[in-house]
Amino acid sequence: MKMNKHIKISLLFLLNLKSLIAFSISQRDSIPRLIVVSFDGFRGDYLTPSLTPTLWAIKRNGVTGQMFPLFASKTFPNHFSIATGLYEESHGIVDNQMYDPEFDEIFDKTNLDHKWWDNGYSLPLWIANELSGQTSGVMMWPGCCTEYGKLTSTYWHKYNESMSFEDRADIVFDWMTRPDNPANLVFLYINQPDSLAHVYGPFSEQVLEIVSETDKLAAYLLEGLAARDLLESTNIIFLSDHGMTEVTNYNTINLTNVLNTNLFRHFGESQTVGILPREGKFNQVYQMLRKNARKNHYKVYLKSQVPQEYFYRDNRRIMPIVIEAEPGYEVTFSDWVHKTPAWGNHGNNNTQPDMRSVFIGVGPSFRKGFELKQGRFFNIDLYPIMAKILNLDIDYYKHNGTDKLTKKFLV
Repeated sequence: MKMNKHIKISLLFLLNLKSLIAFSISQRDSIPRLIVVSFDGFRGDYLTPSLTPTLWAIKRNGVTGQMFPLFASKTFPNHFSIATGLYEESHGIVDNQMYDPEFDEIFDKTNLDHKWWDNGYSLPLWIANELSGQTSGVMMWPGCCTEYGKLTSTYWHKYNESMSFEDRADIVFDWMTRPDNPANLVFLYINQPDSLAHVYGPFSEQVLEIVSETDKLAAYLLEGLAARDLLESTNIIFLSDHGMTEVTNYNTINLTNVLNTNLFRHFGESQTVGILPREGKFNQVYQMLRKNARKNHYKVYLKSQVPQEYFYRDNRRIMPIVIEAEPGYEVTFSDWVHKTPAWGNHGNNNTQPDMRSVFIGVGPSFRKGFELKQGRFFNIDLYPIMAKILNLDIDYYKHNGTDKLTKKFLV
């Protein structure tokens, strides 16, 4: 069988990984380079030798472990948690769609207004890197195109779903090779397999094909770095924001069958939603939701009673009542029927197996062939690791991550 060109190159990379790890400390520290690649909705169990041979080989020669998202396990909140090292209640991006009672406005995924993102202490790593005198580039990552303390990354690109994976990577290569001001930190967002999984389900033929394409992108990145003599001095983290679970039309929860929509407003989507009762209707709404919770396969929490381990209470954008669907179920507000018999979704309990993310780290700063087999960690714990790689003073920035993994994962 003829070997794919990209897989050949990735294997050559792995054969030379020993020399990569031995790359001189002084040279590495002079220009610390890091690329963070997110494959949205990439389940941890997509990582197999047959489906993702390049990523599998990189994993065996880098570091890996069981990483989980934060609650709510949704795209914008978790990407911003990865970038800032903060819980969702701390950085304030608590959902893909949310209401701010102080602004009296609704946020959606197209909103770039800095007032939603910059709360005065949420500091994405790309800004911390700029403040240290280095140069950042951010490709389509949530929060990339707004100001933080009147600063942006040197290079950024707004979300454009139609741009190919390779074109995104080529722009990254350009940022990293600018003769006057090359980027040493890049965040790269890929919207797959999430986009297709929402339509066809996490293990559909369409999704498995696109997972294979993400693996080819990993090879393309290695090839491009090698061609530009950057491979040996670049650390790469491949990760995802959350996993994905299968849902069917039999497992949808239409809350309009429980409550009259005139009694409340709702914000958010999929498996976790926020409920804002109309004035004077709080008790009625809450009691009706409680009464119907078990038979409709959801949990209902007062904001103050959301499980402590979710770290999802202390923010004005979290609604007074929070609905969490059981695994495999989805909250809706209509009788709309999905066009396929099964589809994918996410958003509820962040520690269930279906929500597990993928994490691989490789490069001169990472250990070789290490897997954290005991215990799990959360995506906010990557912030100290990334800061350490970039020689940033982690004590200077507020974050919720722990540094327990830096000694385990880094050389």
